[in-house]
Amino acid sequence: MIASYLFFKGCTIPASLPNVEKLAREILPEIGINLVESDEFTCCPDPIRLQGASQYFWMASAARNIAIAEEKKLNIMTLCNGCENTLAIVNYKLRKNSELKRRVNEVLKEIGREFKGTIKVRHFLQILKEDIGLNNLKKMIKNPLTGLKVAGHPGCHLLMPNDILKFDNPVDPEFYDQFIAALGATPVDYLTKSDCCGVSLSLAGDQEASNRCIQNKLIDIQLSGARFISTACPACFNQFDFGQIIAARDYPQLQEKPIPVLYAIELLALAMGRSFDDIGYNLHRIKIPVEEMV
Repeated sequence: MIASYLFFKGCTIPASLPNVEKLAREILPEIGINLVESDEFTCCPDPIRLQGASQYFWMASAARNIAIAEEKKLNIMTLCNGCENTLAIVNYKLRKNSELKRRVNEVLKEIGREFKGTIKVRHFLQILKEDIGLNNLKKMIKNPLTGLKVAGHPGCHLLMPNDILKFDNPVDPEFYDQFIAALGATPVDYLTKSDCCGVSLSLAGDQEASNRCIQNKLIDIQLSGARFISTACPACFNQFDFGQIIAARDYPQLQEKPIPVLYAIELLALAMGRSFDDIGYNLHRIKIPVEEMV
């Protein structure tokens, strides 16, 4: 059964990970997710810097995006943890607070829109968990990723605040490992799985602290025996891909055994029969020969 969702691509994926956007259009219909696109969306907006600058602006901008989906009578699906975090939190708070909803709608009225609170906002992984189910996903896999040892990184913005997102245990998350296992790969546990990748610290101007975060995670992953890491957040992906290069300048240990990163949709595409060339692996900054991954 195919279900339709309004595809909220966000800013980072179209700008820096176009292969992920392309794979979503190709792969998701094969597992029952039909993507409807809109050119009316803006930035979610960013849950770190813009929310910190102005809560009211942040909420009104997010409400506008949600109102677009309401007009189309479609739930939103995003591939980005940050977009999910912003849109889901604003959707929840405006539904719960009638005065806040009224104030935001005063702004939206100026552009002929209104937030009503009639749709859901969910990340791709939430749809896998709640609508498709991993047992059903297993039946659709064409090329089980047997032998691949993967360290999953769910990312902070998909886990917290747990009382709103209600996706997984923020202290000991399990679903990403279950997703990896459903694809036939071997999920590898490691001590800092639920820790931040550090990108928020770099955005706040503390590159040194950001480097320490990624160093701690990557050394744990090296020790765990995983050959690569996987995430479903574009900010985390860029931190593990490009940020790993920056951190390696201060921590040479990272240069000795680099850890390539695969986006969740790339991992799924491999399990659906695509090759590493097909998924755009050549576009990654951290690359090791495919034969060394097993």
